[in-house]
Amino acid sequence: MRDRFVEVSDAQGALLYRSPTLQSPFPTDGIKEFHNHKIDGRSIRLAEFTQNGLTLRVGDDLKQIHQVGRDIFFAMLGAIPTVLLLILVGSRWVASRALAPIEEVRQAAARITPQRLDQRLPVPPTGDEIAGLIEVLNAAFERLQRSFEQSARFSADASHHLKTPIAVLRAGVEEILADPECSANTQVTAEGLLHRVHQLNSVADNLLLLARADAGRLELHKDEFDLSELLAGVLDDARALAEPLGLTVEAEIPPHLPLNADRAFVGMIAQKLLENAIKYNAPGGRVRLAAQAVNGAVELTVGNSGAGIPPERVRHLFERFYRVRGDERIGGSGLGLSTARELARAHGGEVSLLRADTTWTELNVRLPQAA
Repeated sequence: MRDRFVEVSDAQGALLYRSPTLQSPFPTDGIKEFHNHKIDGRSIRLAEFTQNGLTLRVGDDLKQIHQVGRDIFFAMLGAIPTVLLLILVGSRWVASRALAPIEEVRQAAARITPQRLDQRLPVPPTGDEIAGLIEVLNAAFERLQRSFEQSARFSADASHHLKTPIAVLRAGVEEILADPECSANTQVTAEGLLHRVHQLNSVADNLLLLARADAGRLELHKDEFDLSELLAGVLDDARALAEPLGLTVEAEIPPHLPLNADRAFVGMIAQKLLENAIKYNAPGGRVRLAAQAVNGAVELTVGNSGAGIPPERVRHLFERFYRVRGDERIGGSGLGLSTARELARAHGGEVSLLRADTTWTELNVRLPQAA
């Protein structure tokens, strides 16, 4: 218990009350409102107040005052971690509440893809600058969606309407080639024309596939099949293309490789990569196809010898209609790799470039093994 000292006197200085613990009287001269004095061998903090003719003098032991100060200091010191923790938790809570609308916008923005351009960002009901910015972005997405859909419709319609005249043209050329009275010169011209017709038909098919992929309407007919068996047939076709060019086609495929996917599209992916490897090869070069199961996925690797791809051209490799400068003499439309990548992505997979130096180019296809 703390010792407090109290003394009350009247206007004439007569003592009216003094604390029992106070043996010596308080000094009556020189006391300011607060002052330190020595009384009974102890340091006392004194205060004097006068009102209505009465004088009140109150004193407290400085040692006890200092002890209280130390107690308060250590109590506050001990409370600092708790206070800091409360501040941290509180600030995180306030920040999370403040950033919640922005996080919703971020998640919504992540869902916007070329196949899901109909998605929009949620507009917070705050009416502030952020809400205004999001409304502007949504308007931009609306215009982008309309433009993208018009482009996709044009590609799909163009490729679809080209199919009939291409079929008629092919039938006419084949009829010329079947004519026994066809001259040698006419036959050579017709064969070249038929080759171009096949190329044009391939472009139309690729454009139609890409338009459907862009619109998110690429239908997959999945079933479980043996990929090794499918690749064997694709390899036969590749060897038939490579043999007249003096190219060697190698394969490293396991006897049985189950895959749940669209059989036709997977065959198309392998075919396009092999055709690409054959076209962009060196005389007497090699083409290699390898397949394996890796961590729940199937990986196809297609490599070929040749001049490789210049480093500055690598980033354009999967762009539509892109062809490496200087290779215009090689037949093709520049749609093969982009189509193969879209078909792989429709399965949840990917086509990527593994290697492209001056002697060897290698592409990798990764497809989920299960449906």
